[in-house]
Amino acid sequence: MTQEAVPVLFLVFNRPETTAQVWQRICDARPPRLYVACDGARAGREGEQERVDEVRRITEENINWPCRIQRRYRTQNLGCRQAVSDAISWFFEHEERGIILEDDCLPSVDFFRFCAELLDRYRHDERIFMISGNNFQRGRRQTPYSYYYSWYTHIWGWATWRRSWEKVDLEMKSYPEFIRKGGARQLLKHADEARRWEKTFARYLEGRYNTWDYPLMFASWWHKQVSILPEVNLVTNIGAGAGIDQTHSFDPSVDALFHIPTQALGEIQHNPEVQVAHEADYHTFSHHIYPSWDKKLRARVWKWWRSVFRAHNLK
Repeated sequence: MTQEAVPVLFLVFNRPETTAQVWQRICDARPPRLYVACDGARAGREGEQERVDEVRRITEENINWPCRIQRRYRTQNLGCRQAVSDAISWFFEHEERGIILEDDCLPSVDFFRFCAELLDRYRHDERIFMISGNNFQRGRRQTPYSYYYSWYTHIWGWATWRRSWEKVDLEMKSYPEFIRKGGARQLLKHADEARRWEKTFARYLEGRYNTWDYPLMFASWWHKQVSILPEVNLVTNIGAGAGIDQTHSFDPSVDALFHIPTQALGEIQHNPEVQVAHEADYHTFSHHIYPSWDKKLRARVWKWWRSVFRAHNLK
């Protein structure tokens, strides 16, 4: 199977600058079937309709290879959770497997080859849930192979099969039973990591997060299916600092997940043992997800409290 055989779903919205960069990479890959999904502009947002129109115009240019393209342009805004999940479901109504890219996820050339080969290799392997192009290890290799296995479903450039997406339930109705059976503690090796994710899932179910990726990861955990992550980074998120209504807004000088350079993959060396690299997952968790912010906050509070205490004693 070659990269030309893999269809691509491109999720876009209101950022012409990043969209143009990712679109060019997709055009370079020349997928035989291409799906473009764009949410509608939000009412009352000055200039957003114009930006959405510009994004749609960009994704209608440079198609100079044999390609069947389908578009799903919303007239009303559905929001992140519904718009993205609906688009992925639409994609898998037509395709058995494919690549999903958002408008701020800039893939390398090797990303398409990596996804194509692994989608084919693991298409019937129910142990594998999805394939990601992300590596947040900063040079810490886990195996001598081209990829390792993870409980994390990183979605800044990813690929999967219809069989996996059909397991995703936005309502996470199985979550109470998941908790009764041991919850995240049955999968993760570190108690603080497990507690944090159970708290996050609970908050999602309380309606605090308008997103779709927590149900994706929960589906992987509930069915005990793992993700494949490359040993080198194959997709860089260029959204931080883009300046227009970022869904998850971070300072790129602080958050180390953004703008990670991509590296050449080389010949793909397959990993024969489907064993989760728990310490790699914990490294991502403890350096890049929640505790990094918790530790900074605790340190700042402690520093402030110590200064107040000292000032009080000096009176």
